[in-house]
Amino acid sequence: MSLRHLTWTAYLLLGLEGYLIYSVGYITPYLESELGAPTWASALPTSALAVGMFVSGFVVNRVVRRLGSQTAIRLWILVMATAAVLMSLAVSIWPILAGTLLLGIGIAGVLVYVITALAERDRGVYLMRAVLWSVVGGVLGPIALSAAARTIGWNLGAVLVVPPLLVLAVIMPPSSTPAVVATASLDPVREPPLGRAYWLAWTFLVLGIAAEFSFVTWGTQVAVAQAGMELADATALASLFVVGEVLGRFALSGGPAARIGLRRMLGVATVLSVMGGGLLWFAGLPALAGVGMLVGGLGISVIYPLTTRLAVAHAPQAPVKASARLTAASGVAIFAAPLVLGVAAGLAGVITAWALLIGTLAAALVVLWRIPRPPAREPDDGTVAAAGADLAAVTAGD
Repeated sequence: MSLRHLTWTAYLLLGLEGYLIYSVGYITPYLESELGAPTWASALPTSALAVGMFVSGFVVNRVVRRLGSQTAIRLWILVMATAAVLMSLAVSIWPILAGTLLLGIGIAGVLVYVITALAERDRGVYLMRAVLWSVVGGVLGPIALSAAARTIGWNLGAVLVVPPLLVLAVIMPPSSTPAVVATASLDPVREPPLGRAYWLAWTFLVLGIAAEFSFVTWGTQVAVAQAGMELADATALASLFVVGEVLGRFALSGGPAARIGLRRMLGVATVLSVMGGGLLWFAGLPALAGVGMLVGGLGISVIYPLTTRLAVAHAPQAPVKASARLTAASGVAIFAAPLVLGVAAGLAGVITAWALLIGTLAAALVVLWRIPRPPAREPDDGTVAAAGADLAAVTAGD
């Protein structure tokens, strides 16, 4: 597979992934208003998505080993397309829940493919660009869903991605690059254990994604309570968080993390996230709340792509397994963080509960400090990275 073909298909895949994963949150109000679902059930699609990602994180590498990387990626794309169709069936909440569960499974497989293929290409620059496209898809999602609600129906917004997904499933070519990663030392039945350094990076990622979804889920309510804003105005202000994510990932797509160092860059990003959360927490004015959202988005924006690089760098002999477990980290964070913060907000108020965000990021800094420097690697000539998605042929599951 040529570099150009690999990158543009990966970018498009993550753009469609971002469109769908953000759509899950934006269809929530319609489940209550159009389908008559109770308020508590309206939030279940996000939970189903998280469960799918978590479960898939422990089976993706087994599927890849049995089917091969190219067959597996086609399978994940078709699973995403099926999920989008189910999400568009507005007969009841149950097909939508089934669709979001399948979506979590498909997204996990796509992320493993992209991470193993791009994590070490040009020191992670291509991975950063792919994740940037995910945010672009997330921005387009609500716009398309809003247009669908006014024309063809709110439930048909998700199905718009099915045609490009089916095209991708057809054109994904078999890779012509042999898996030349040093595999002689690999056990043909079992992959080596991931190790303490990897699991520290995994824990840091859980905390970082938990902070991201705390901003997404509860940032608007904090702005309403602390800055005295109307809900509609605070919702519009929350878009500054996404703007911050786009700007942060765009700035890092040029490769400064490779020069500054992964851990140092992650430390700066986490501190920025704390500053953004603190500004929002103490905001007495809408403008200050907006700055907090923007700064928080800037900090959060690079945590996922850089931490995946750091984690995979600590598991060079098991990249598929390492990438799969990272999707489980996403599932844990997406499921737990909004729920815990919501329970705390119900007990103590949303402003007091926001202290959990600051505590989460402080814990992330402690974990980051304990992660050792990743092992030195040979200069990337493109061969190893291009073979990343083919490792399943020579590696195994648990």
